[in-house]
Amino acid sequence: MKYKMLGAGLILVALLVAACNSLSLGGGRYTSNGERIYMSGTSVNGRISYSGGNIGNGMMGGQQLACASCHAPNARGGPHVMHMTAMNAPDIRWSTLTEAGHGDDGDHDQSGEMEHPPYDKTTFKRAVTQGLDPGGEPLDDDMPRWRMSEQDLDDLIAFLQTMD
Repeated sequence: MKYKMLGAGLILVALLVAACNSLSLGGGRYTSNGERIYMSGTSVNGRISYSGGNIGNGMMGGQQLACASCHAPNARGGPHVMHMTAMNAPDIRWSTLTEAGHGDDGDHDQSGEMEHPPYDKTTFKRAVTQGLDPGGEPLDDDMPRWRMSEQDLDDLIAFLQTMD
């Protein structure tokens, strides 16, 4: 009887450890690597590092910054506050980024003209890694510069293409 209870206790501990690990890394929660990157700031290969932005190199409490932290889980962006700094993140759904009239999120200049052309895969990757818009102009300082592999960038784009 004593050994059965010990065995059951060990199984329970193993299940709890596995559950905690899957929650902290999003294991099983994400349907793709792109979704994992967008929602958690991690890829299947681990944390994705970044620099810049008003948030520096980390968030309060040691949490990892992710795209969804600013652009919202639905990728529609909008106003938010992080570290007592007000920001207005743009809509980054792929359909919005690549449409000819892109800019309803503030990308028009004062005359109402587009400040930059629509994004494509190459210019989006440059925006994420170098902080430059399709016209080659710097993005807001709030936007971190991510160090991502080509595969992770492709996976992120594939996920954004599924957003409505």
